[in-house]
Amino acid sequence: MTTIKKFIILISITFLVFFNVTLSAKEYTAQGKVNAIKSESKKLNISHGPVKGLMGAMKMDFEVAYPEMLNDVSVGSTIKFTLDEDKKGNLTITDLELIETSEKFIID
Repeated sequence: MTTIKKFIILISITFLVFFNVTLSAKEYTAQGKVNAIKSESKKLNISHGPVKGLMGAMKMDFEVAYPEMLNDVSVGSTIKFTLDEDKKGNLTITDLELIETSEKFIID
């Protein structure tokens, strides 16, 4: 294989890797307490600690990627969760792990 072909292949691979990285979502992990379950809007209201590299501690609504996730938690549950941030800055919970639970209360 000629040096020019090797160079073109190297540049192509570099471009594909760079392009793929810039299109992928950013991912963050956090821990918090579920304040409300909003089933109609597919959201959880969570009081969470600082999210490293994204935001400080606060109380806010997060959309869940899968509506079934709402059935896995209760108001008062302490959860560890993964947030994906898309290119527009929208945050979505893509994974959650129940740490503690309390009674269930759903806001419709």
